[in-house]
Amino acid sequence: MALALAFSQPALAHDEVVSQSPTDGEVVSAGVIEIRLEFSGVPISLEDGSGNEIEVTGPTGEIAYSGCLPIEGNFGILPIDLDEAGSHSVSWRAVSSDGHPISGNFNFEVENTSGYVADPAFSFPECGQNLIAPAEEPADFYWLLWLSLGILAAGIFFFLRPKKRI
Repeated sequence: MALALAFSQPALAHDEVVSQSPTDGEVVSAGVIEIRLEFSGVPISLEDGSGNEIEVTGPTGEIAYSGCLPIEGNFGILPIDLDEAGSHSVSWRAVSSDGHPISGNFNFEVENTSGYVADPAFSFPECGQNLIAPAEEPADFYWLLWLSLGILAAGIFFFLRPKKRI
């Protein structure tokens, strides 16, 4: 029993938000802003992109957005068009990479000194939609890799094969 306690591992912690934008209490200008949450691990999403949620509430209590939190890698990203000045609340929930739910909330201020008006046709990303462009890989890379490995294997075979003695 003493050995089990001496060599026991601490419980692994659930993922957590390591950075966010806007930060709690930050003042941003009215317009399209990007709410970005960076997690310490990659949140789990269902096939349709659901399972991770976010709600943004304006200063009057009106819900500006309530729905899925699009996940790209270890980021949750939601672009949103805001014109109402005042304190906005963000509440989010995500499924940690270990399968347990995590959640949090924060507030930020919107300042509208320019008279900005939100676009009524603004569309939110759909669940499962990629918001970060994937890195392009060269098309020739894979066949060149396999060809090089084949040539290397053939060279090693011919170099190490037994030599005939006369």
